[in-house]
Amino acid sequence: MFEDEIYNYRKELENLGYSKSIVNNYPKYVQSFLEFTQELLENINEEHIKNYSNYLQNRPNQRRQGKLSESYIHSQQLAIKGFFDYLERIDQIKRNPFTLKLKSPKHQQRIVLTQSEIKTLYKTAQTPEETIILHLCYGCGLRRSEVINLNTKDIDLEKKLLYVRKGKNKKRRVMPLTETIIKDFSNYIEINTFFNKISEPFLVNQSGKRMSGDMIYSIFKTLLKRTKNLKPETFTLHSLRHSIATHLLENDMSVEMVRDFLGHSQLSTTQIYTRINQLNMR
Repeated sequence: MFEDEIYNYRKELENLGYSKSIVNNYPKYVQSFLEFTQELLENINEEHIKNYSNYLQNRPNQRRQGKLSESYIHSQQLAIKGFFDYLERIDQIKRNPFTLKLKSPKHQQRIVLTQSEIKTLYKTAQTPEETIILHLCYGCGLRRSEVINLNTKDIDLEKKLLYVRKGKNKKRRVMPLTETIIKDFSNYIEINTFFNKISEPFLVNQSGKRMSGDMIYSIFKTLLKRTKNLKPETFTLHSLRHSIATHLLENDMSVEMVRDFLGHSQLSTTQIYTRINQLNMR
Protein backbone atom coordinates (compact mmCIF):
# COMPACT_ATOMS: atom_id res chain seq x y z
CA MET A 1 0.00 0.00 0.00
CA PHE A 2 1.27 3.50 -0.94
CA GLU A 3 4.28 1.94 -2.72
CA ASP A 4 3.90 4.21 -5.76
CA GLU A 5 3.54 7.37 -3.69
CA ILE A 6 6.57 6.51 -1.54
CA TYR A 7 8.64 5.66 -4.61
CA ASN A 8 7.70 8.91 -6.37
CA TYR A 9 8.47 10.93 -3.23
CA ARG A 10 11.92 9.35 -3.09
CA LYS A 11 12.54 10.26 -6.74
CA GLU A 12 11.42 13.81 -5.99
CA LEU A 13 13.99 14.09 -3.19
CA GLU A 14 16.68 12.75 -5.51
CA ASN A 15 15.77 15.23 -8.24
CA LEU A 16 15.90 18.09 -5.74
CA GLY A 17 19.47 17.10 -4.87
CA TYR A 18 19.00 16.19 -1.23
CA SER A 19 21.64 14.18 0.60
CA LYS A 20 21.75 10.40 0.37
CA SER A 21 20.71 10.22 4.03
CA ILE A 22 17.53 12.23 3.44
CA VAL A 23 16.69 10.35 0.23
CA ASN A 24 16.99 7.05 2.08
CA ASN A 25 15.35 8.00 5.38
CA TYR A 26 12.50 10.38 4.56
CA PRO A 27 10.48 7.81 2.57
CA LYS A 28 10.94 5.35 5.46
CA TYR A 29 9.64 7.93 7.93
CA VAL A 30 6.59 8.55 5.76
CA GLN A 31 6.01 4.80 5.44
CA SER A 32 6.04 4.46 9.25
CA PHE A 33 3.53 7.30 9.58
CA LEU A 34 1.18 5.81 6.98
CA GLU A 35 1.37 2.38 8.66
CA PHE A 36 0.57 4.07 11.98
CA THR A 37 -2.49 5.92 10.65
CA GLN A 38 -3.93 3.06 8.56
CA GLU A 39 -5.86 5.65 6.54
CA LEU A 40 -6.22 6.50 2.88
CA LEU A 41 -4.26 9.58 1.85
CA GLU A 42 -7.39 11.60 1.16
CA ASN A 43 -8.71 10.82 4.66
CA ILE A 44 -5.63 11.87 6.61
CA ASN A 45 -6.13 15.08 8.58
CA GLU A 46 -4.46 17.24 11.24
CA GLU A 47 -5.46 14.90 14.05
CA HIS A 48 -3.68 11.93 12.50
CA ILE A 49 -0.47 13.93 12.26
CA LYS A 50 -0.80 15.27 15.82
CA ASN A 51 -1.44 11.75 17.14
CA TYR A 52 1.64 10.44 15.40
CA SER A 53 3.76 13.32 16.74
CA ASN A 54 2.53 12.55 20.26
CA TYR A 55 3.37 8.90 19.70
CA LEU A 56 6.93 9.83 18.71
CA GLN A 57 7.28 12.10 21.73
CA ASN A 58 6.48 9.22 24.06
CA ARG A 59 8.03 6.31 22.18
CA PRO A 60 11.07 4.75 23.91
CA ASN A 61 14.40 4.93 22.13
CA GLN A 62 15.34 1.41 21.02
CA ARG A 63 19.09 2.14 20.83
CA ARG A 64 19.61 3.82 24.19
CA GLN A 65 17.74 4.70 27.35
CA GLY A 66 15.22 7.50 27.27
CA LYS A 67 12.98 8.84 24.54
CA LEU A 68 13.61 9.74 20.92
CA SER A 69 15.84 12.75 20.31
CA GLU A 70 14.35 16.10 19.41
CA SER A 71 16.26 16.20 16.12
CA TYR A 72 15.03 12.71 15.14
CA ILE A 73 11.39 13.68 15.75
CA HIS A 74 11.93 16.90 13.82
CA SER A 75 13.32 14.92 10.87
CA GLN A 76 10.25 12.68 10.94
CA GLN A 77 7.98 15.71 10.86
CA LEU A 78 9.94 17.32 8.03
CA ALA A 79 9.66 14.11 6.02
CA ILE A 80 5.88 13.96 6.50
CA LYS A 81 5.46 17.65 5.73
CA GLY A 82 7.58 17.31 2.59
CA PHE A 83 5.52 14.33 1.49
CA PHE A 84 2.21 16.17 1.73
CA ASP A 85 3.71 19.32 0.20
CA TYR A 86 4.74 17.15 -2.74
CA LEU A 87 1.29 15.53 -3.06
CA GLU A 88 -0.36 18.94 -2.98
CA ARG A 89 2.06 20.28 -5.58
CA ILE A 90 1.21 17.51 -8.04
CA ASP A 91 -2.53 17.88 -7.26
CA GLN A 92 -2.87 14.39 -5.79
CA ILE A 93 -4.53 15.85 -2.69
CA LYS A 94 -6.79 18.88 -2.53
CA ARG A 95 -5.79 20.03 0.94
CA ASN A 96 -2.51 19.69 2.81
CA PRO A 97 -3.27 18.15 6.23
CA PHE A 98 0.10 19.16 7.71
CA THR A 99 -0.61 22.26 9.80
CA LEU A 100 1.83 21.77 12.68
CA LYS A 101 4.18 24.64 13.41
CA LEU A 102 7.58 22.98 13.48
CA LYS A 103 10.00 24.04 16.18
CA SER A 104 13.64 23.79 15.19
CA PRO A 105 15.70 21.52 17.45
CA LYS A 106 18.70 23.03 19.17
CA HIS A 107 21.14 21.29 16.84
CA GLN A 108 19.15 21.49 13.64
CA GLN A 109 21.21 21.39 10.42
CA ARG A 110 21.92 24.78 8.90
CA ILE A 111 20.84 25.07 5.29
CA VAL A 112 22.74 28.23 4.33
CA LEU A 113 26.43 29.04 4.37
CA THR A 114 27.54 32.65 4.75
CA GLN A 115 29.34 34.41 1.92
CA SER A 116 32.51 34.27 4.02
CA GLU A 117 32.14 30.50 4.46
CA ILE A 118 31.69 30.06 0.71
CA LYS A 119 34.97 31.94 0.15
CA THR A 120 36.64 29.61 2.64
CA LEU A 121 35.41 26.57 0.70
CA TYR A 122 36.81 27.96 -2.55
CA LYS A 123 40.17 28.62 -0.89
CA THR A 124 40.16 25.06 0.46
CA ALA A 125 39.63 23.47 -2.98
CA GLN A 126 42.76 21.59 -4.09
CA THR A 127 41.67 19.94 -7.33
CA PRO A 128 39.93 21.17 -10.49
CA GLU A 129 37.00 18.83 -9.72
CA GLU A 130 36.47 20.41 -6.31
CA THR A 131 36.40 23.92 -7.77
CA ILE A 132 34.09 22.86 -10.60
CA ILE A 133 31.61 21.29 -8.17
CA LEU A 134 31.50 24.54 -6.17
CA HIS A 135 30.96 26.51 -9.38
CA LEU A 136 28.13 24.24 -10.52
CA CYS A 137 26.32 23.80 -7.19
CA TYR A 138 26.89 27.30 -5.80
CA GLY A 139 27.92 29.62 -8.63
CA CYS A 140 25.29 28.21 -11.01
CA GLY A 141 22.85 26.99 -8.34
CA LEU A 142 22.35 23.61 -9.99
CA ARG A 143 20.59 20.70 -8.36
CA ARG A 144 22.66 17.55 -7.92
CA SER A 145 20.71 15.77 -10.69
CA GLU A 146 21.39 18.73 -13.01
CA VAL A 147 25.12 18.56 -12.24
CA ILE A 148 25.18 14.83 -12.96
CA ASN A 149 23.35 15.22 -16.28
CA LEU A 150 25.30 18.27 -17.48
CA ASN A 151 27.13 17.66 -20.77
CA THR A 152 30.11 19.52 -22.22
CA LYS A 153 27.97 20.77 -25.11
CA ASP A 154 25.66 22.45 -22.56
CA ILE A 155 28.40 24.99 -21.79
CA ASP A 156 29.00 27.70 -24.38
CA LEU A 157 32.35 29.27 -23.48
CA GLU A 158 32.17 31.89 -26.21
CA LYS A 159 28.72 33.16 -25.27
CA LYS A 160 29.46 32.58 -21.54
CA LEU A 161 26.24 30.63 -21.04
CA LEU A 162 25.27 27.37 -19.36
CA TYR A 163 22.19 25.48 -20.54
CA VAL A 164 20.14 23.24 -18.26
CA ARG A 165 18.41 21.12 -20.88
CA LYS A 166 16.31 19.03 -18.53
CA GLY A 167 15.81 20.43 -15.05
CA LYS A 168 13.10 19.59 -12.57
CA ASN A 169 9.75 18.93 -14.28
CA LYS A 170 11.74 18.87 -17.56
CA LYS A 171 12.12 22.64 -17.31
CA ARG A 172 14.88 24.26 -19.39
CA ARG A 173 16.82 27.36 -18.42
CA VAL A 174 19.88 29.37 -19.42
CA MET A 175 22.23 31.21 -17.10
CA PRO A 176 25.15 33.60 -17.69
CA LEU A 177 28.60 32.63 -16.40
CA THR A 178 31.14 34.86 -14.70
CA GLU A 179 34.66 35.34 -16.08
CA THR A 180 36.10 33.28 -13.21
CA ILE A 181 33.76 30.35 -13.87
CA ILE A 182 34.44 30.51 -17.63
CA LYS A 183 38.20 30.41 -17.00
CA ASP A 184 37.95 27.43 -14.64
CA PHE A 185 35.56 25.56 -16.95
CA SER A 186 37.94 26.12 -19.87
CA ASN A 187 40.94 24.87 -17.87
CA TYR A 188 38.98 21.83 -16.71
CA ILE A 189 38.05 20.91 -20.28
CA GLU A 190 41.68 21.37 -21.41
CA ILE A 191 42.93 19.09 -18.61
CA ASN A 192 40.42 16.38 -19.48
CA THR A 193 41.32 16.69 -23.16
CA PHE A 194 45.03 16.30 -22.35
CA PHE A 195 44.37 13.11 -20.40
CA ASN A 196 41.95 11.82 -23.06
CA LYS A 197 39.03 12.06 -20.62
CA ILE A 198 36.97 14.47 -22.72
CA SER A 199 33.54 12.97 -23.37
CA GLU A 200 29.88 13.86 -23.53
CA PRO A 201 29.54 14.28 -19.71
CA PHE A 202 31.06 17.50 -18.39
CA LEU A 203 31.89 16.34 -14.86
CA VAL A 204 33.81 13.06 -15.02
CA ASN A 205 35.68 10.73 -12.66
CA GLN A 206 39.25 9.44 -13.05
CA SER A 207 38.08 6.93 -15.67
CA GLY A 208 36.47 9.62 -17.78
CA LYS A 209 32.97 8.36 -16.94
CA ARG A 210 30.08 10.53 -15.79
CA MET A 211 30.59 11.37 -12.12
CA SER A 212 27.98 9.88 -9.79
CA GLY A 213 25.91 11.82 -7.29
CA ASP A 214 27.52 9.96 -4.40
CA MET A 215 31.00 10.95 -5.56
CA ILE A 216 29.97 14.61 -5.95
CA TYR A 217 28.54 14.56 -2.44
CA SER A 218 31.69 12.88 -1.10
CA ILE A 219 33.92 15.57 -2.65
CA PHE A 220 31.78 18.28 -1.05
CA LYS A 221 32.12 16.58 2.35
CA THR A 222 35.90 16.44 1.86
CA LEU A 223 35.93 20.20 1.29
CA LEU A 224 34.01 20.76 4.50
CA LYS A 225 36.38 18.52 6.47
CA ARG A 226 39.38 20.63 5.42
CA THR A 227 37.92 23.75 6.99
CA LYS A 228 38.20 24.44 10.70
CA ASN A 229 34.63 25.54 11.39
CA LEU A 230 32.38 23.84 8.82
CA LYS A 231 31.33 20.43 10.09
CA PRO A 232 30.38 17.90 7.37
CA GLU A 233 27.26 16.80 9.26
CA THR A 234 25.98 20.38 9.36
CA PHE A 235 25.48 20.91 5.61
CA THR A 236 24.22 19.01 2.59
CA LEU A 237 25.13 19.50 -1.06
CA HIS A 238 21.78 21.26 -1.51
CA SER A 239 22.99 23.84 1.03
CA LEU A 240 25.06 25.39 -1.78
CA ARG A 241 21.92 26.00 -3.84
CA HIS A 242 20.13 27.42 -0.80
CA SER A 243 23.15 29.64 -0.16
CA ILE A 244 23.44 31.20 -3.63
CA ALA A 245 19.70 31.98 -3.58
CA THR A 246 20.04 33.73 -0.23
CA HIS A 247 23.18 35.61 -1.26
CA LEU A 248 21.63 36.85 -4.50
CA LEU A 249 18.74 38.29 -2.49
CA GLU A 250 21.21 39.83 -0.03
CA ASN A 251 22.81 41.54 -3.01
CA ASP A 252 19.44 43.01 -4.05
CA MET A 253 18.56 40.70 -6.94
CA SER A 254 14.78 40.59 -7.35
CA VAL A 255 12.92 37.48 -6.22
CA GLU A 256 11.62 37.04 -9.80
CA MET A 257 15.18 36.93 -11.18
CA VAL A 258 16.25 34.47 -8.47
CA ARG A 259 13.26 32.31 -9.39
CA ASP A 260 14.40 32.19 -13.02
CA PHE A 261 18.00 31.55 -11.96
CA LEU A 262 17.00 28.56 -9.83
CA GLY A 263 14.43 27.27 -12.29
CA HIS A 264 11.51 27.34 -9.86
CA SER A 265 8.06 26.87 -11.36
CA GLN A 266 6.33 28.80 -8.58
CA LEU A 267 7.35 32.18 -7.19
CA SER A 268 6.18 31.02 -3.74
CA THR A 269 9.02 28.46 -3.70
CA THR A 270 11.59 31.20 -4.23
CA GLN A 271 9.97 33.44 -1.63
CA ILE A 272 11.07 30.96 1.04
CA TYR A 273 14.55 32.42 0.60
CA THR A 274 13.32 35.93 1.26
CA ARG A 275 12.25 34.74 4.71
CA ILE A 276 15.62 33.06 5.24
CA ASN A 277 17.32 36.30 4.20
CA GLN A 278 15.20 38.33 6.61
CA LEU A 279 16.08 35.97 9.45
CA ASN A 280 19.79 36.25 8.63
CA MET A 281 19.59 40.05 8.63
CA ARG A 282 17.92 39.99 12.06
